[in-house]
Amino acid sequence: MNTLKLALGLTTAVVALSAGAAQAQDTTVTTPSTVACDDTDANGVCDADENTGTIVVTGSRIAQPNADSANPITVVRGEALYETGQVAVGDVLNELPQLRNTYSQQNSTRFLGTRGLNLLDLRGLGSSRTLVLVDGRRHVAGDILVNGVSPDVNTIPTDLIERVDVVTGGASAVYGSDAMAGVVNFILKKNYDGVQLRGQAGVSKYGDAGNQYASLLAGKNFADDRGNVAVNLEYAHTSRFLASGRPNLRQNDAFVVVDTDAAGSLNGSDGVSDRQYFYDIRSTTISTGGQVGIRYPNAGAPCGVDSVGNAYTCAYLFQPDGSLIPQTGLRIGLGPNGNFVGGNGYSGREGELLALTPDLQRYSANMRAHFEITPALVPFLEAKYVRSEAYGSQSGPFFSQGQTLSDGVAVSGFNDRSYASTTTAPAGTVNREGIRLDNPYLTAQARTLLTTQLLAALNANVNPNTGTAFTTSAQSQANRAAAIAQVNNGTFRFSNRRNYVDLGIRDEKIVRETYRIVGGLRGEFNDDWNYELALNYGEHRETNSIKNNINRQRFLLANDAAVNSAGQIVCRSQIDSRYAGTDRGGNPAQLAADIAACVPINPFGDGSVTDAARQYLTVDSLATGKITQFDVLGYVTGDLSGLFELPGGPIAFSVGGEYRRETNEYDLDDITQAGYAFYNAIPAFTAPAFEVKEAFAEVQVPLLKDVPFFQELTLRGNGRVADYKGKTGTVYAYGGEVLWKPIRDLTLRGTYARSVRAPNLSELYSAQFQNFAPAPNDPCSERNLANGSTYRAANCAAAGRPTGYDFVYTSSLEIRGGGNPDLEAEKSDSYTLGALLEPRFIPGFAISVDFYDITIKNVITSIGSAQTILNQCYDSPTLDNLFCGLFERAGASGGPRGEIPFRVLEGSLLQSTANFAKLKVRGIDAQVTYSHKFDWGALNLQGVYTHQIKNESYTDPLQPTFRNVFIGELADPQDEFNINASLKIGKVTLGYGLRFIGEQYLNTYEDYNSVNGLAPQNTDYAPIQRYPTVTYSDVRAELEVDNRFSIYFGVDNLFDKKPPYGLTGVGAGSGIFDNRGRYMYTGAVAKF
Repeated sequence: MNTLKLALGLTTAVVALSAGAAQAQDTTVTTPSTVACDDTDANGVCDADENTGTIVVTGSRIAQPNADSANPITVVRGEALYETGQVAVGDVLNELPQLRNTYSQQNSTRFLGTRGLNLLDLRGLGSSRTLVLVDGRRHVAGDILVNGVSPDVNTIPTDLIERVDVVTGGASAVYGSDAMAGVVNFILKKNYDGVQLRGQAGVSKYGDAGNQYASLLAGKNFADDRGNVAVNLEYAHTSRFLASGRPNLRQNDAFVVVDTDAAGSLNGSDGVSDRQYFYDIRSTTISTGGQVGIRYPNAGAPCGVDSVGNAYTCAYLFQPDGSLIPQTGLRIGLGPNGNFVGGNGYSGREGELLALTPDLQRYSANMRAHFEITPALVPFLEAKYVRSEAYGSQSGPFFSQGQTLSDGVAVSGFNDRSYASTTTAPAGTVNREGIRLDNPYLTAQARTLLTTQLLAALNANVNPNTGTAFTTSAQSQANRAAAIAQVNNGTFRFSNRRNYVDLGIRDEKIVRETYRIVGGLRGEFNDDWNYELALNYGEHRETNSIKNNINRQRFLLANDAAVNSAGQIVCRSQIDSRYAGTDRGGNPAQLAADIAACVPINPFGDGSVTDAARQYLTVDSLATGKITQFDVLGYVTGDLSGLFELPGGPIAFSVGGEYRRETNEYDLDDITQAGYAFYNAIPAFTAPAFEVKEAFAEVQVPLLKDVPFFQELTLRGNGRVADYKGKTGTVYAYGGEVLWKPIRDLTLRGTYARSVRAPNLSELYSAQFQNFAPAPNDPCSERNLANGSTYRAANCAAAGRPTGYDFVYTSSLEIRGGGNPDLEAEKSDSYTLGALLEPRFIPGFAISVDFYDITIKNVITSIGSAQTILNQCYDSPTLDNLFCGLFERAGASGGPRGEIPFRVLEGSLLQSTANFAKLKVRGIDAQVTYSHKFDWGALNLQGVYTHQIKNESYTDPLQPTFRNVFIGELADPQDEFNINASLKIGKVTLGYGLRFIGEQYLNTYEDYNSVNGLAPQNTDYAPIQRYPTVTYSDVRAELEVDNRFSIYFGVDNLFDKKPPYGLTGVGAGSGIFDNRGRYMYTGAVAKF
């Protein structure tokens, strides 16, 4: 309701301002053709610059008299960016079939420091391989943590955009590094004369997801149109909305594993679907009040077994009064944990736990000016300031699952057996994240229930915390007896698996500021030669405040409560120094201060955390960063008509040079850097400056023109040499193009480009930092030995695997990441071949079809996920391989943090990058446009279609020819197309937009198709193979009240299509689906 009121308010304000205009400007009606100008070609590019009679088409710096381009170009006119309910430029562009929704607004909350970003990713080859330009010049990056090179396109002023050119294929020879998948070039208005006000607001059918937009654009030509000054002010706001407010998402619906296939099954299938779809799934490993899971052996399991006979964990939930009750619901899935359907458990969708998009506010100011002193001397100046404030989280609150923090404190004289069954460590370690049975906050009822269940599991010869069976060895049975004694005397520890909503959601507030100033000279001389010299400085600053972060050291102290001699509940470390541990940051004085100030926490039940405990445990972490970019670009273009001409015309050329220097720094507060905070311990990052000096040239050779079968035949070539500071050194980029018009109606075109991408500062120099990998499956655990290669079992044995080792991770694994200063440049080869048909007997109609093929070699990529590193170590023919040296395992006495023997040591696994991979995409793009004015009005149609033929990577360093196929997987449908149509009758314009997304596999392409000579991997992955096709329909109506004022209303996702099969739209892949639902918006535009 508030958003609708604001929409009316914005409209009223625009009406009032327009009514007061002393004189209205003449307005040219812009029909929704490909680009906003009176005379366009089939590419949608204006046929001529108003001053010089020539234009520059994206993909070349050579000015020419027409818009013929050998490069496939999709043009989005500026007006199209507000013919939608979106108020972020990137979200509109990401709906193009050529772009992958890798970082859209709704899925930008996946990582720390990225919420609110909108980065463009052509062909899914990565945002760092898509070069984003503004008027053909580079723009400073808008993020620090993703790649440090990609601009946040939301910082580009919407109402200043004339058009956006999207070019497929490598263009490094023309524009420099990063243009491997293609170029997205924002062309801004240069001679705006008048004043425009625009206001817009919208809201979903659920009354949430509101957004508002307001813009002022004012410009003035002067000195007989030799000069122009324009300013633009914009405000945009997108509201956060939550899954708990959506009927289709407030419960967790998903596919759950219910069956496993025996090793060696044909096509990985036993004929029974591995997964079934369930509604209202509840977790069996965590809750907001605390959950305890007791593990039992398969025989006689008191809480039942799964379909293959594995015992289910007995799950109990702490209530607000501290009592402990069994979790209820229908048990599904595979043991030991499985899931519940319905019941009294936790779904993960409660309250603010799942945000479907972050809150984002954006303020921007832009100025552009130029003045023609003489045609040969035209100084120009551009300046901008953008501030954005993003708020939200996808991380939820702090959580503890008993072993999340990998605590292990050596306690002299006490050999704790709570998490061990076969270790022989004489001193033992204590996991303070586990809670002792004598914890003073534990109610008598809960203590009695837990004592009974723990003893039952131990008497059944299983450790109730880990599920590991005790062996028949004397040492193992002695450990079991010691554990039973601990239960009886109250010193045994159990895992309380809790999502601490009481401590607050770990929201981020990210303030980003972008400054950019461009100044220079351009001009025309010698009748047909042009030059430009531009100095471009950009700066991006960001401040990230992480709310309700947890001091891990303090949590471990507070979690271990005891009673002192006066009968008061205190932290155990305050009365027994053996439980103090060591300071995480190596500062004993800090640890002493934390112990002295310690406030014990009651971990049992919702609402149990006191304000004092919350203040002791939580801290708002702060991270700051800055990127700078200084670029000097100069070039001269012209032709040799003064010397000679070929039959097709004069040879044209462009030659120039460029110097670029970039810096990148990132800093975090001392608490985070020292590793006290629950978020990753990321060290300060200040990289050496990135510098490159470049020289480039282009030549255009028009061989023939206006002769039979050769209406035009033109060849183009380009090249660039770049000298990078550091390891990258000197690299070369080059390319060639051919354009042939056998007849006036038909254009045949082709291109080849060798492009490069130099490693960025983050890839080269980022310091090693702490990270966490999702709970991996240890390939050497008993249950996983048969799930790998034929080498796995023997390699695990050779590595020292103890008999019966069967460790199961119930929480994440701490790992390390960092940069690699020895990285080299990536290289790509791209080809395009296409045809453009413009039949003269159908005026205004054009159709183009283009084939593209892009191969990137020497790709900089991670050596692998933690799971991949572990698997590849033991699945290789021997242990002498790249992967086994990337982690360590505990010895026979266990690890320093309480790891049981042979378990992977916490913090030992290193994920880094190297040049060894290859990426390959191939496909077909097609475009259809039709624009015609009738006596009764005007009709405009545009269709853009993409069909993927190949989309694959080669990322296995041990098998460089091993393909990983992505085609048809989630976020990479094989077929996508958009259709946009508008019909103008009198003063009313009606618009319709259709977006089609093809089917996508639930899991991988390899599940159902033979790849690398291997049979399909898992044809019974689920009862269905693919997510269904989806078609979104958008409608819009605009009324021109008079020649200076118009109002409009629209509905996006008219039929309220929702993400399928439990997808939320916030994941890396599911971001392709709209999660706002039906969305209504209204706005007004006034020009005077």
